[in-house]
Amino acid sequence: MKNKCLLALVPFLLLGAGCSSVAEPPVSGSSPTKKIAKKPAAKAPATAVAPKKPAAGPNPTATYAIDSGPGSVKVEPNLPAFRAEPLMPPADVPPAQPGAAAPVVPVNPTTPLATVPAPRYAVEDAAIPSGTPPAVLALLSEADRSRNSGDLDAAVVVMERALRIDARNPTLTYKLAQLRLKQNKPQLAEELAGKAALLAGSNLDLKRKSWMLIAEARNMQQNPQGAKQAKAKAESFFGH
Repeated sequence: MKNKCLLALVPFLLLGAGCSSVAEPPVSGSSPTKKIAKKPAAKAPATAVAPKKPAAGPNPTATYAIDSGPGSVKVEPNLPAFRAEPLMPPADVPPAQPGAAAPVVPVNPTTPLATVPAPRYAVEDAAIPSGTPPAVLALLSEADRSRNSGDLDAAVVVMERALRIDARNPTLTYKLAQLRLKQNKPQLAEELAGKAALLAGSNLDLKRKSWMLIAEARNMQQNPQGAKQAKAKAESFFGH
């Protein structure tokens, strides 16, 4: 019985001896080490490589790509030539006939009123009344000569001298208002013409002329409504 048990153990003993001869015996004093699996390192995100700046210096230079030659030039085909066409007249304007006058263009209703010339009021001269002192008549003649020669300032000075002699003469006041209007002083002209209309009394013709001068003076002061009122006042003296 013991022999059978030994025979059965022989194969196991032989198998154990073969395994022990293959494996290396551990070094004395060392402990068996466990193999640790290494984790793959995380890859860093790719970053754009910054272009290198040229070195600073007194005369920095730049590099350029060398042209490969005329073979790299792309020849464009010839562009067609453009011919300027004449401008066509508007459809609503008839073509001008040779030798005919230019057509009258209607005024645009949207044109500003400032561009349209304002109506002008006629300013008439006044006759010297009879009985005027000779000194005043001489000054009037001198003032007329200065006015005709274009020296309005001298004419005003002479007329003011005449008024100092005959201050309540409406004709002299009216003539001075005329000179102020020619000097482009419409405010002074309006005041003098108003005084002349008051001094005229029963001289309705001088009153009418004075109010017409006031209308023109207001027209020069960009007061069309006041000019119309003065013109209506002047027309009220007709027929009296």
